[in-house]
Formats: sequence, C-alpha cells, structure tokens
Amino acid sequence: MIDPADAYPEAAGTSLLPPARRWWHFLRVQPFDTTTLEGRSAERYRRIAWSTFLATTARVVGLATSFVSVPLVIGYLGSERYGMWVTMSSLVAALGPLDLGIGLGLLTVVADAHGRDDRATARRAIATAAVMLTLIAAVASVIFALAYAAIPWARVFNVVSPMAASEAGPASAVLFAAFAIGLPLGIIGQVQLAYQSGYITGAWAITGNVGSLMALIAVISLRGSLPVLVVALTGVGLVAAALNGWFLFRRQRPWLLPGRHDVDRSTVRPLLRTGTLFVVLQLAGLAGYQLDSVVIAQLLGARMVQEYAVPAKLFTLAPTILSFALMPLWPAYRESLARGDAVWVRRTLRRSIVLAAAVNIPSTLILLVLAPWLLQAWVGSAVHPTLLLLVGLGLWTIMNTLNGPMSMLLNGANVIAFQAVCAILMAVANVTISILLVQRLGVSGAVYGSVVAQALFVVLPGLWYVRRLLRRLTAAPATVAAP
Repeated sequence: MIDPADAYPEAAGTSLLPPARRWWHFLRVQPFDTTTLEGRSAERYRRIAWSTFLATTARVVGLATSFVSVPLVIGYLGSERYGMWVTMSSLVAALGPLDLGIGLGLLTVVADAHGRDDRATARRAIATAAVMLTLIAAVASVIFALAYAAIPWARVFNVVSPMAASEAGPASAVLFAAFAIGLPLGIIGQVQLAYQSGYITGAWAITGNVGSLMALIAVISLRGSLPVLVVALTGVGLVAAALNGWFLFRRQRPWLLPGRHDVDRSTVRPLLRTGTLFVVLQLAGLAGYQLDSVVIAQLLGARMVQEYAVPAKLFTLAPTILSFALMPLWPAYRESLARGDAVWVRRTLRRSIVLAAAVNIPSTLILLVLAPWLLQAWVGSAVHPTLLLLVGLGLWTIMNTLNGPMSMLLNGANVIAFQAVCAILMAVANVTISILLVQRLGVSGAVYGSVVAQALFVVLPGLWYVRRLLRRLTAAPATVAAP
C-alpha cells in the first residue's frame, strides 16, 4: 500500500532502492513538503505508517500489561471480587453508545475541514462536541447519583462476602466517574486521528498502559481497596488523555483551542446526524456478528458455544491486526477527497485491498492447517472444531479483504447512511440464515450464515457503491494548499 513512487516519482521506473529502504522513507520524523501533490501523498503515507506502527505497538503493550496484570489482580482480589470487577467493567463498557457517536461524527467533520484548510470550522466542531459530550456526562452523572442509594449493589453483582458487598457501590461509582470524565476527553484522540496524527495518541496510550500497570503494582503493594484499585487502573489513562489534549492544543495545534464563542448551534445537527448513523452502524454490526453465539446457545445448548467462539478468536486475529493499518486511511481519504485528489484515493484503495489480501489469505491458509494443533496447545481438549467450521471461519476472514478497505473509503466519503442500512439488513439476514443453517449443519452453520449475509448485504452492495463513487470522482488537479 505504501509506495515511495508517490513521493519520488523520478524513481518510479527504477529499482535502485531496495524495498526495506523505500519503506524507511515513510517512517522518518520530518514531514514531507505538503505544498505539492507528491509531497501531500507522501505525507499521508508517512502519517499512516507511523499511526499503524504506534497503534500496533500500543496494542501489543496493552496485551502485555493485561497479561501481567490479570494474575496480579486475581491473586490480590480473589475470585469473587475479581468477578465483580469484570462484571462492572462490562456494564460500564455497555454505556459506550451514550456518546451518540459524536466522537466519530467529529472525526469526519474535522477531517473534512482539514482537507479544506478551514481552521474555524474545525475549532467550532471541537468546541461544540466538547460541550455536547460534557452535558451528556453531566446528565448521566446526575442520574447515577440519584439512583446510587437505591441500587442494591451487592445483589447486582451477586456477592456475599462483607468486603465485596461494601466495595461494590463505591467501586462502581469510581468506574462510572472515570467513564463520565472520559466522554469529553475522548474527542482528543478523534481530533488527532482527523489530522492523521493518530500515532501521537498511540504514544500516549503506551504511556497510559505502562503507567496503569505501575499504579496497579503500587496499590497492591499498599494493600489498597477495590475502589482505589479502580482509580489506579483508570486514572492513569485519563491523565494520559488529558496530557495528549494539552499537547494538541498548546504545542501541536494551538489554533484549535476552542473558546466559549466557538460553540455553534448549527454544528450540533451534523454532528448528531453523522454520529447517530455511526451508532446504528455499530449496533447493527455488533448484533450481526455477536448473535451467532446466542443462536448456537438457544438451538444447541450453551456448552456448544465454545466450539464456535474459541476457534473464531484465532481467525479474528489477522483482521484485528489489519484494522490498525486501515483505520488511519479514514481521515486520509476524507482530507484527500476534500482536496479533490481522486488519483490518490483510487491508488490507495487498490493498495489497501492488496495489503488486506496479503494479510488475510496467508493467515487463513496457515490456520486451516495449524488450527487444531494451536487449539490443542491453547485450551487442550476443550474444543474439537470440524473442518467445515474452520473453512467457514476462513471464508469469513478472507471476505474482510474487501470489506475492511471499502468501509474505510466509504467512511472517509461520509457514506454512512448507506452502510447503516446494509448493516441492518445484514444483521437480520445473518440471524435468520444462521438459525436455518445451525439446525441443519450444527455449530458451523452460524459462520456460514455470517458469510452469506455479509456477502449479500455488505460486500456486494459495497462494491457497487465504491465503483459508483470512483466513477464520480474527477481526475482534475488538486489545489495546492499550505500545510
């Protein structure tokens, strides 16, 4: 996907630079000259390369710190209190849609303003989104505070020990407070991503993960309570996000710092409209992909769910890693479309599909051969996947070769309503087809229901719309603008 011929057209017809050296150009610290088309193209790739590298590193560090912290927390809290912590974390995570998709709407608006070099619009959008999310957090906090005394916290988490019962309410309050504070802070990462600077957020995320682990060890050493432990696990991440905001508004782009006069009522509607569509898209996608386990549990029994869910984790690893490379394309597409750089859009879409194929297809073939052995080494004899199930999971993975790259382009082009409709149809079809196939094929029927539904209602419509979109794009020279 990243080709130095975009930045150095004079070298496009030669092979003088070895591939590793050509890629190295895009991991340099100094930005490219963005007053030329070639320079802007190279700068987009540079930012994509850094965002992918640091996002992947942050994910690896997060997994590593989680791997270390889980046994520490279990050993310190015990099974009952740890189970309560996991449950309350899941409940708070389910409150995510409370942001009404405003952060994702802000990403689209700011990326578009960046493409037009419109600082005023970006600043108004940031100010308006910050106020909206602060109000949502305040209202939610008031409701939580009013309901706090009436909620039987020990019964909610089904704990019986005196210590767990006494900590249930305070720990929940601390975790909810962290969620409420994180709502407006979340826009900082979206703004960084909109300006194709997601690598900066990735760097702060690495700092937050390492800091959280150190704080966790300190609390355990001091024998702190569960509420204090929650402060340690969530507080460092919030501080890292706040420092990212300070860097963004004070050092990196001080002209983005909003004031009270930047709050604009006319900006509320586009943020909510785009954000609500993203929420619908996300919920439909979650329903379509997460209900397979529910279908299996209802038709075959809960014990059969692991036969599907555990092998599926192996096959989702490659698409998850790939998403780190594809996500930075969203704001890059938005900015390039705003500048009229259709050539870059077409070229990057083609290369992103090639990259997705290079990740998904080999990983699928390897897993088809090694999955039984890997599962045996991982979970022992707990699961025995059939070849039919593994082939279905492989087809689902390969299908993401088209689905992922196309969705990033459609997101960048702000084609959200179309995707939301497709996702809703896919979710309904997935459940219906999965029920029919599970009754006939067993556990593997669920994944084939997903494959058929996604092919009919996501991939094929997406291909049609992308071809239509690319035909509409003109190849007129883009306007040269100052960085």
